[in-house]
Amino acid sequence: MGVSETIMHGPSEGVSEETDEANSAVKIVGGNVFVELDPDHPGFKDEGYRNRRNEIAKIALEWNEMSMEERRTKEIPHAPYSEGEDAVWAAIMERITPVHEKYACKQYLDNARKLGLPNDKIPQLQEVSERLEEMTGFRQEPVGGLVHPKTFHTALANKVFLSTQYIRHSSRPFYTPEPDVVHELVGHTAMLGVPEWAELNILFGEADMRTESETAINRLGSVYWYVLEFGACRENGEVKAVGPGLLSSFGEMEHACASGEVEYRKPNFEEMETLPYDVTNYQPILYVWDSFKEMYEKTKEFATNWGTDKDPRKDLHQ
Repeated sequence: MGVSETIMHGPSEGVSEETDEANSAVKIVGGNVFVELDPDHPGFKDEGYRNRRNEIAKIALEWNEMSMEERRTKEIPHAPYSEGEDAVWAAIMERITPVHEKYACKQYLDNARKLGLPNDKIPQLQEVSERLEEMTGFRQEPVGGLVHPKTFHTALANKVFLSTQYIRHSSRPFYTPEPDVVHELVGHTAMLGVPEWAELNILFGEADMRTESETAINRLGSVYWYVLEFGACRENGEVKAVGPGLLSSFGEMEHACASGEVEYRKPNFEEMETLPYDVTNYQPILYVWDSFKEMYEKTKEFATNWGTDKDPRKDLHQ
């Protein structure tokens, strides 16, 4: 199964290319914040790593206790990254940058340059959020780990992207068993700087807020997966990565765009709603749009109509 360097947000949160489920949980023990890691987590026996994870989780929990007004006026505290963790970031950026140049869509490349993520160290969430807000009005806020899809999408409707701040363990720089800061910043943030992409995220958030039945929530989440996590489009006849699930993983990008092992399908929202997907492996099926513009326009129409009088499937939303 090749190296793994991605975790994505979606209806089946917390699964990586090499594991079946997330192996960490944030708990409060005796008033102290404690990140519980499974014994097979690469950082399980590293006391320094675990202490930093606890500190980062505390930042997120304390942030979550603030009012909306406080969140808009206070700065996100700095996460305590080590030199070794900065080196992990640098190694990933060195490996993934040339893959972006080859397989990322033009919109990603243009906005990644504008965002200007550093190559040598992990940027702090506050500084990245400030730059992103200048680009599309989206802000980023810290979260301790995986959240319920309803929570995640509701935040999107309010132009807030919930982001983890911790990074994978240095012993395995190209593998993560949970969503980390690489996936959030390298994958999601640069795309959220694209106005059309930011709009689609907001529309999906609003669509989720109109959704009540569990069946409808799962179907909407599945479309989010196939478009806003693993979407792809053609540029000059070549398949390019659009979704952050692809863009945050050099392995996924190479597999998606160059392996010859992926089934490319014509986008069909009804099919996406019910097509199962496996988050433990590279994606075997991708819906490929003829252009970024087509993806934007048709997905905008789909999300805008979802759960409204223009949605013909009344039974789904009851």
